[in-house]
Amino acid sequence: MGHRRDIEGLRALAVIAVLAYHAGVPFTGGGFVGVDVFLVISGFLITSLLIHEWNESGRISLAGFYARRARRLLPISAIVLAATAAASVVWLESTRLDELGVDILAASGFAVNLVLAGRGTDYLAAELAPSAIQHYWSLAVEEQFYILWPVLLLLALTGGRRIATVAIAAVTIATMTAASLTASIIWTGSHPTWSYFGLHTRAWELGLGALLAVVGTTAARVPDTIRAALGWTGVAAIVASIGTFDRVEHFPGTWALLPVVGTVLALASGDENRLGPSRVLRLGPLQWAGSRSYSLYLWHWPALVIGAAALGRDPGPGATLALIGLTVVLTETGYRLVENPIRRSPRLARRSGVSLAMGAGLLAAGAIVGVTISAVDTTTRTGVIAAAPEPIPASDTSTPITEATTTTEATDDTATVIASTNPEASTEPAPTTTEPPASSTTTTAPPPPDTADATAISAIRDALDVDTLPDNVRPSILEASNDTSSLYGTGCHQYLEERAAEGCVFGDPEGDLTVALWGDSHAAQWFSAVDQIAERRGWRLIAITQGGCPVIDVLTWNRSGDAVFDHCGPWRDNVLNTFEAEGVDAILLGQHYGLLDAGTRAAVGAAVWEEQLPLLLDRLEGLDVEMTPILLIDSPDPPDDVPTCLAEHPTEISLCEPRAPGNTERAVAQVIRSVAADRGLGAIDPRPWLCVDDRCPVVVGDILVYRDSHHLSDTFVTWFTPVLDAELGPYIDSLRAR
Repeated sequence: MGHRRDIEGLRALAVIAVLAYHAGVPFTGGGFVGVDVFLVISGFLITSLLIHEWNESGRISLAGFYARRARRLLPISAIVLAATAAASVVWLESTRLDELGVDILAASGFAVNLVLAGRGTDYLAAELAPSAIQHYWSLAVEEQFYILWPVLLLLALTGGRRIATVAIAAVTIATMTAASLTASIIWTGSHPTWSYFGLHTRAWELGLGALLAVVGTTAARVPDTIRAALGWTGVAAIVASIGTFDRVEHFPGTWALLPVVGTVLALASGDENRLGPSRVLRLGPLQWAGSRSYSLYLWHWPALVIGAAALGRDPGPGATLALIGLTVVLTETGYRLVENPIRRSPRLARRSGVSLAMGAGLLAAGAIVGVTISAVDTTTRTGVIAAAPEPIPASDTSTPITEATTTTEATDDTATVIASTNPEASTEPAPTTTEPPASSTTTTAPPPPDTADATAISAIRDALDVDTLPDNVRPSILEASNDTSSLYGTGCHQYLEERAAEGCVFGDPEGDLTVALWGDSHAAQWFSAVDQIAERRGWRLIAITQGGCPVIDVLTWNRSGDAVFDHCGPWRDNVLNTFEAEGVDAILLGQHYGLLDAGTRAAVGAAVWEEQLPLLLDRLEGLDVEMTPILLIDSPDPPDDVPTCLAEHPTEISLCEPRAPGNTERAVAQVIRSVAADRGLGAIDPRPWLCVDDRCPVVVGDILVYRDSHHLSDTFVTWFTPVLDAELGPYIDSLRAR
């Protein structure tokens, strides 16, 4: 198969689209489809070369094929991985090195797409900054295809006449392609990350290219004018995808057909068709970019990610242009000194074994780099050792309250005083008083919880005077992202699920009062505290939460997954059915105010809350069980990821603090308080506990308050449990008497 300049031009179009998309160039919001163009081209080229070898020699040398792949792909790939690792140690935040090491190790084994897919289905990992080698996922998909495809094609071609074997190969490819496309369409909505990164849902793109290679002779018989028209249509489809796919939901799936089929049509047009798009694709600049598209693709993403870290901010247009310029320099250097000399080496070409040994050595070197980077700790030591904050006195919950609290003024010598919900208040038994006999008895229940007038405890206030990160902070900033409650390991904190988790019973399983915890990860962050309270007070706790799913009926869009979370609606319905079946008496519900409306891609506004929260409460009232709602107002959001910020500013940790609430946060909290007051419901706002004059410390004693950019750490929540208990406990206990 001769050199095809139209393919170089299509490669250029693909890589320019990807670079422009990642650089934030306007009207390239669908530039990610450049990867789909690459996959089709790869399937076409690889299959064409294998078919050509079969036609010429009647055999396919698997060793020769894998040796060619090793020479072409691995040398520059290994150099980029090593360079990325070295630059990351210098400029990337220390909190990201462990994840990067895992990714490099996986990339060296052609499995980074599987790591990223698993990370995307893990809500914790979905909150992380993008990996500096995240773009290697498409290389992993291609390599997985390359490992399997020659063997399958060889089996299809072996035996029988040439025409019959080509037909068998075509049927085999068509069957595989149809199966993969079907999986992509079915899975993309329900399993978006696995569909995006998985070979099983991307193989059809390579398969369509392979199918064109098998039937290429037939396609060449089509008149030039028709093929030219189809080719221009294909290029137009690719360009349209690049310009309009920024708001596409559920990709790849059906939407990927446009750029994929467009690429097939452009390839079918041919290189020598003077009427087709090849007359443009042959232009010199496109030929230059196409011939270097592999290196451009490899270098651009680490340059942008690490460049942003080195600058300490998102790069503006000028800095981005400079980073793309650096990418071009690195690309040209690697192309001339590494790519071409190795892949065109006569000595390596003659000895497949040497090429394979070289490839194995490069893969091993990459694995060593990955393991090494994971072990690197560049965290600055301050020399400060902090004392643990004083334990918060627990309220008296040794005997669960079984009826409403009563204040007797006539028949007893002793007045029972309800404990203050102020955590600073004394926990000593209340003094007894002697009152004259009276003729009436008054029974009062604790009011619904309301923290509007609460004040921060002394440990929180004292923390505002400290501006240095202690070396013994717990969890450590390198381990903070994993400091979650045990709910995350039970399957009861879900992600990308329509069904409601089953068997999520905690607290006291034999308790006579059933309490539910429901919402997204901002409800789940309180689990450890609520579980401890439930166990001590004899409540049966049902906890079902899901990352990114609101409790109010609003369709949301997830930025990290670039997906519309339409699974949340069915999930809400199923959870409420579960709560009804479990006979829930009280329900704690909350969600993050940072969830994004799918329509506006901005935070869900107060107007939506004002409309939807009453509807949710009406729905709860309409259930067959009497279920008392308690609304959890959201915890403060720091301006950035707190562990990363602390790594960058260990002696100025106040820079990492949440400050005054934003307009949306303030407005939504006010709506919740207003609705709660109108309906006589409890509303717990943690901000008065966690902040003083709109300053919210991120470290209290030796405890890290936030594990990322908006979740409380489980270590802090556990320490803080008595405060929540004093507010919630008596009120929920009193529900036994109704």
